Amino acid sequence: MINRPAPSPKKASATGANAVMGRVKVSYPRVRRILVPLDFSGKSRQALRYATPIAEKFSSKVILLHVLQPAHDVASGPVNHAVPRDRTKEALRRLENMAATYLPKTLRGPRLVRVGSPYGEILAVAQKLDVDLIALTTRGRTGLKRFFVGSTAEQVMRHAPCPVLSVRKQ
Repeated sequence: MINRPAPSPKKASATGANAVMGRVKVSYPRVRRILVPLDFSGKSRQALRYATPIAEKFSSKVILLHVLQPAHDVASGPVNHAVPRDRTKEALRRLENMAATYLPKTLRGPRLVRVGSPYGEILAVAQKLDVDLIALTTRGRTGLKRFFVGSTAEQVMRHAPCPVLSVRKQ
């Protein structure tokens, strides 16, 4: 009979974010940046509530985005891309308040205000900042209203460069 040494017990890994990431296989996706577009409604805050625990689990940064839609003059036709500076400052202030209310300091990423079509700006920011996940809400429009108005969430899901978490209030 051959005497073999007993296998040594494995050391417990470090606690915190490294412990979680230590157990995740290398082939699993890393979620470093989460984009949460907000329109300051209660429904959009719900997406932030879903994104926060995911960000905590992966030690991610949460990027808050608000898109201001430019004024459209029906008589002249073209869209006026000039947005009053006070609207931009107010939107940025509200994003700061949302971050302070719903996100721990360690998870806070940049807060951005853009002007343009919501889905276009969401996709542009996601591409530029190399976002790993977009969390947004959907209104749940159906029928003709969805056909004519379109769905920002649907457009983002179709063209996003990363996975999209769509939260629908029931």
